[in-house]
Amino acid sequence: MSAENHSFKNILIIIALLSLNIVEQAASVITATIPGMAKTFTNVSLVNIELITTVVSIFVTVFVLISGVIVKKIGQKQTAVLGLAIAAISSIIPAFSNSFTLIMVSRAVLGIGIGLANPLAISLIGVFFYGDQRATLMGWRSAIAGVGTAIMTYVAGQLLNINWHAAYWVYLLFIPTLLLFVFFVPDPQKSGALKRQAEHQAALEADATANGVTIKKNPIWLIVILTALTFLVLIAIMILAVKLPTFFVENKIGTATQASTAWSIYNFASVIGGFLFGITYKLTHKFILPLGLFLLGLGVIALSHATSVTVIYGLCIFMGIVGAMIIPFIFNRISEVATPQMAPLFTSIALVGSNLGSFISPYAGEIMGSTGKAAITSAGGLLLGLAILSVLVIFATKAKHSSHGTTPDL
Repeated sequence: MSAENHSFKNILIIIALLSLNIVEQAASVITATIPGMAKTFTNVSLVNIELITTVVSIFVTVFVLISGVIVKKIGQKQTAVLGLAIAAISSIIPAFSNSFTLIMVSRAVLGIGIGLANPLAISLIGVFFYGDQRATLMGWRSAIAGVGTAIMTYVAGQLLNINWHAAYWVYLLFIPTLLLFVFFVPDPQKSGALKRQAEHQAALEADATANGVTIKKNPIWLIVILTALTFLVLIAIMILAVKLPTFFVENKIGTATQASTAWSIYNFASVIGGFLFGITYKLTHKFILPLGLFLLGLGVIALSHATSVTVIYGLCIFMGIVGAMIIPFIFNRISEVATPQMAPLFTSIALVGSNLGSFISPYAGEIMGSTGKAAITSAGGLLLGLAILSVLVIFATKAKHSSHGTTPDL
């Protein structure tokens, strides 16, 4: 194969893997259909209609864990294709169905498809790419997910002008991703990608051994720490999202609509942060984690004391960029320490931590503060505490492993 063909093939693989990340957040792109559905299904309560979004999340959480088991049975590519096929078929059922029960079932099945495919969007990057390129793509994946979700939300909104059924045709955008996977993403086992990754890891281990250092693979305690970290970070971030409108109104800063705009600015800025992750990681390496946590914590606390909408908008830009450094580091770190066989399972476990953190954030917000300002301040304090703890762990493990001749895990 010529260098040009190899490069083009790599580009197609990258496009396929990054587009798979759009599926991750696709459940929420049709929330604008809820009022129209409420008018159609007058015998169904509004709460039950709103479940069309949250029921997806429930099944995603369950099948993210099951995904690792299925990968062991049929392989990584096959599991991703299966999940994408399930998602593509089930997602468009509401476009032509007038049965609320069938629509609800289809949304649950969509959650199954997303849950199966989601971990592979991360672990397959670790299979095909290494080092700085892998770190860059880990940052890009969250950025592309944000851009893709925004595009799908816009398209769904335009289709909504026809009727609420039409908005669900937006999920036809899953089909190009499915086709890219079927035709252009190699099977890691058959293509030798797993073998090449194993050889790459063996070379790294040989170099380390020559320098008197042993590299530990699949450290369970590290996966537990990274999962707990993901869980706590998502709680803090989602407390900010949930409490921001209350904070605006309670402190007479602005309206709930302006708070929504602030959160949109945060998410847009996180796309920029995702693209900058690779460059920042090359400069800071493991210290990108405490740096991101520390700066995000400072930004959240500063926001809780702000009294100007303009200042809050500026802080949201800052927080979106620095906050986007945290989660990509976690999943990149999992890819570094896990063997190809265990990476999907470990990724799934961390994703469960993420989903659970988002789910319980409203309850955590009530515990962490009786007002919007108090809850947001506490969320910032939690991030600062995690930053300090992560620095201590880095230095403690560095000292410990230096004395034992092994590499630090965090």
